[in-house]
Amino acid sequence: MIFHLYSFILYVLAVFYFPYMAVRLALKGRTRAGIGQRLGFFDKGFIKPHSGKTVWVHAVSVGETLAAVPVVKALKERHPDLMIYFSTVTETGNNVARENIGGIASIFFFPFDFRCVVGRVVSLLRPGLFVVVETEIWPNLLGTLHDKNIPAVMINGRISERSFRGYSKFIFLMSRVLQLISDLGMQTEQDAARIKALGAPGGSVRVLGNIKFDQASRSTSNGSKSFTKSSLGIPEDSLVFIAGSTHEGEEKEALIAYRKILEKYPAASMILAPRHPERLPRVEALLRDNGLGFRRKTMIKPGEPPRAGIILLDTMGELAAIYRVADFSFVGGSLVPVGGHNVLEPASFGKPVFFGPHMHNFAEISTVLRECGAGIIVRDGLELADEALRLISDPKRLAAVSEAAKAALARNRGALDRYVQLIEKYLYP
Repeated sequence: MIFHLYSFILYVLAVFYFPYMAVRLALKGRTRAGIGQRLGFFDKGFIKPHSGKTVWVHAVSVGETLAAVPVVKALKERHPDLMIYFSTVTETGNNVARENIGGIASIFFFPFDFRCVVGRVVSLLRPGLFVVVETEIWPNLLGTLHDKNIPAVMINGRISERSFRGYSKFIFLMSRVLQLISDLGMQTEQDAARIKALGAPGGSVRVLGNIKFDQASRSTSNGSKSFTKSSLGIPEDSLVFIAGSTHEGEEKEALIAYRKILEKYPAASMILAPRHPERLPRVEALLRDNGLGFRRKTMIKPGEPPRAGIILLDTMGELAAIYRVADFSFVGGSLVPVGGHNVLEPASFGKPVFFGPHMHNFAEISTVLRECGAGIIVRDGLELADEALRLISDPKRLAAVSEAAKAALARNRGALDRYVQLIEKYLYP
């Protein structure tokens, strides 16, 4: 009955959603990427004949996709014959997946959660296991998988306080749906307690850690993308400040910090990386309005004379590796109530990382970094500049922060292997 009510509400919403989306996309002069796949239709040749095991991995957007990448790579390394289908909801997530695992997994857009649509996709893919990264709950898909005796597992699961409050309003549905997931691997004891409170059977919930600690360590040693100041057109003696994954309002604060840093370090450089690439024109306008010159990263020519200044990062999937060149970094989504982004990326290089007070999506990670001194909370651009200048003027403290960050990451590694083993338990019993 609950599932029928959910489906009824979904169809009612669709009556309003699809006409609205059609008009919105028409006004923008484009079509929504992957609309056929979202409706359960694939191009000829996408579904490949396969006699071995098949797994469907789902990650909603960029952060979840990046967390899933080492899992997918590890599975393919250990089981070369494994067929992997990988879905995302967002276009940016889809692009990141194609760039990182496009050669070993078939990437597509997640279908709308209508019974007829997800039923068609499950019948076409015929997975032996469905793996959801972090917390994406789609009742009709999970119900369809259950009806077809296809197990579903959750990896790197997390339930923020905000999500918990939201899900609790629909506990009558959540308690039914969570029982359809065979294993729920959660990041922390708190995440485990919250998902149990939402109705997950206690015997199916286990704390396996956070893949992002392993992901950060791997990105540090990954030689496929190794950036230097020289390769980015920055002078070797230039102090480098990176403001990464910024949202509306945060670029303004980052520029305030940069201007103050220039007062003490006139040859300092800043790399500014907005979280969403569609905002690049607005960020460019902000820089021009402030009378600041800048270069887009894609416009930097190999071999051109290096010069200090602002670089606007206009590529996807490179920020994590570019943090290597920073003297210190600010990670966005934290001065505004977004919930923060992955502060482990700069910390993995032993660099101090600053972030705002809104870190509920990365509460555990930000706490780990704060406790070891590698993570510092700031409330605005002026405080960011003051704290950064104080830190980099103290070489002993800076060296201690570097070692503490590396040690904290080392202590928290190991989740990747645990999640891979969980998946293997179902695919290769």
